Amino acid sequence: MNHRFALRLVTNLTVWLLTLSCVGIVLWVIDEFLGWDILPDALSLLVRALLVAGGIIALVLVVMNVVLSLALLAEANASRARLPNYSISRRFTRRVGRTIVGGVLAIALLLGGLQGINQLRLQAATRADRVEFSQMQDDMDVAMEQVVKLFSPPLLEALESNTLEQQGQLGNLKKLLQSISSSFPHNPAVAILIPSTEPPFKYARIEQETITSDSKGTLGLSPKLYLDFPTQTEAQIVEQLLAGQHPQVKGEINGDLIRTDIPSSWGILQQRGQAIAIVYLESTQSGDFYQQFFHHDGPAQLISN
Repeated sequence: MNHRFALRLVTNLTVWLLTLSCVGIVLWVIDEFLGWDILPDALSLLVRALLVAGGIIALVLVVMNVVLSLALLAEANASRARLPNYSISRRFTRRVGRTIVGGVLAIALLLGGLQGINQLRLQAATRADRVEFSQMQDDMDVAMEQVVKLFSPPLLEALESNTLEQQGQLGNLKKLLQSISSSFPHNPAVAILIPSTEPPFKYARIEQETITSDSKGTLGLSPKLYLDFPTQTEAQIVEQLLAGQHPQVKGEINGDLIRTDIPSSWGILQQRGQAIAIVYLESTQSGDFYQQFFHHDGPAQLISN
């Protein structure tokens, strides 16, 4: 290799690359920090990527420049010292080539083995998370069977007629919701869905946060109101539950009320044989799950009081 020619070439490339990088940095700083918006979004991302790539390449070129400079310095010193010019035999060259090829193959095999180990560990972690997800889901179903039985007759009467404030049951309902969240595994969040008596709204959602008090300590209710649910699947599930039917849930649901990608469960409250409300529990301690892989199909049977 002609070290002098290589050094000159690397030096020229480094200078040109650093010059272009300076121009790119100036454009990016003006666009990002001064807010002049001179670059389109796509071009801004491209400039950012080129700056990162250019910085890495410039660093490599600088290292090559140093190595070549040291090589030329060593050759000059050797020439002044009149050291003999040792030639490299073809046998040694072939041996070095075989060593390089063997090293590359060894690195490839090592990377392949590490990738295989990573996949095995990932599969083991996924299986462990699936077991934990299923256990938490079972806990939610068991909790729901107990929760629906905690609603007293006065509460059921007030929910049926949507007169929680008039019958003075807001305080009892808030205490019940607070105790459910703190008394059952995984600190489930509780939501109650009832038919709305305020047209044109179809449903009203009651949670602990929707029961508030004013400066005098008087409790008031500000439920979340629905005209309907965003997805047809969730709307059908809600209609079936309020009709006293057990919905057949298939596939993942990520709705506004019902979610099956995290441990959750639902049931209904009945009064005189009619479904008057849906009770929904959702775990707030879902763990570090691969949620894109996990979902459940809801309770195996209709849960009611």
